Order: sequence, then C-alpha cells, then structure tokens
Amino acid sequence: MSRGYRSYRRRWRRPVSAPRSFGRRVLDFVLMAIFFALVALLVAKLNQREPVEPLVGKAYVIDGDTISVSGNHIRLKGIDAPELAQSCGNASAPNTCGQASRQALIRLIGGKPVQCAEDGRDKYNRRLATCSAGELNLNRAMVEAGQAVAYGDYHDAETQARGGKKGLWGTTFEIPQDWRREHEKELLELPQQQPNRPADLIEQLSGWIGRLLGGIL
Repeated sequence: MSRGYRSYRRRWRRPVSAPRSFGRRVLDFVLMAIFFALVALLVAKLNQREPVEPLVGKAYVIDGDTISVSGNHIRLKGIDAPELAQSCGNASAPNTCGQASRQALIRLIGGKPVQCAEDGRDKYNRRLATCSAGELNLNRAMVEAGQAVAYGDYHDAETQARGGKKGLWGTTFEIPQDWRREHEKELLELPQQQPNRPADLIEQLSGWIGRLLGGIL
C-alpha cells in the first residue's frame, strides 16, 4: 500500500449526519399517524355495505320457492319447496306436488305487487330474500300451508303444518333437497321455466326512469 493512499485514508472521514431536531421527529410522527388513520378509514369504507333497496314489482312465479321480480331471480330465503318435476305420494296415487307448490305461491301472491328484502346470494348467485305481498310474509306462508319445508328458518311454522297434516304433510313425500340429489341428472336435462322477459324488461326500465326523474325533481 502506497504512502499516498494511507495519507488519503487518514484525511477522509465518513460524513456524520446531524441528529434530527425534536420538531422534525414530531412532524414525522404526526405524518405517520395521519397515514395510518387514512388507511383505517379506507378499509372501513371498503367494508361498509351500501343499503340495498327492496325489490318491488309484479312477480312471476317460477316454482314454489323461486320468483322473478323486474328480471331478478329471487329465492325465498329459509324455505325449500318441491321441484316442478317432483311427484309425491305413493306409486298407486302419485300427485304433482311441485306444480301444486307453485300454484299455492301464485294464490298467496294473488296478483299483488311483491316486495322483497334481499339478504345475500345462494350458490347459484340467485338473490336470497324475504318477500311479502301486502302484509303477508310469503316465505312463512308457504311453510304454514305445508307447501314448502323449513330450510334454516320457520321451524315453528313447519311444526304447525306437520301437526295439521297440511299440504305435503298430508301425504308421503321426499324432502326436496334429497329429491334433487337423486334426480340431479334429470333436472339438468329438463327445460327451465322462464319468466316473461319482455314484460320484466319494460317494468325494469320504467322503474329506472322513475328513480331517475325522482332524483332530478
């Protein structure tokens, strides 16, 4: 190592940064606190659910626990009705309980506008909702009439229907969930009952225009 290099090393020293002032440290702390507060507010905003407006309109009954309102497929939450193709009773005296369940729901609605309060989605991405026609809770009424079984809710109504041998409970039948499992392949091959698309589209469009004008006026 040359003498000149050793002399250079003795003369050069790593610059030492001046310690931050107390005011600078306070400012850094305040800025960090503001940053984390903004992150917390953003997370809270993302997790906040927007209020869901009830779906209101004329209902097309697809089966005993599924309707269409303004083009939206809605599954009545907490109940399970027989499939349209499902038969009940014994081999010597079968009855089309799936069709009977659909007709029962049509009678309960009675042509009135239906209002549905959405509460999540099922695995088929259908809206789950509690629906009413006037003051009548359609979900509960179907179980009370024995035209659907309780599926998470309305067990008290099912107990009453079973005791009174109403609807399904007045005959022999297979629980709809079990029937679907056994006839899954057949159900896939059946044509699906569809709502009146043009009427639903017109109703949906008129509702949208009404909400738009209401917001302007």
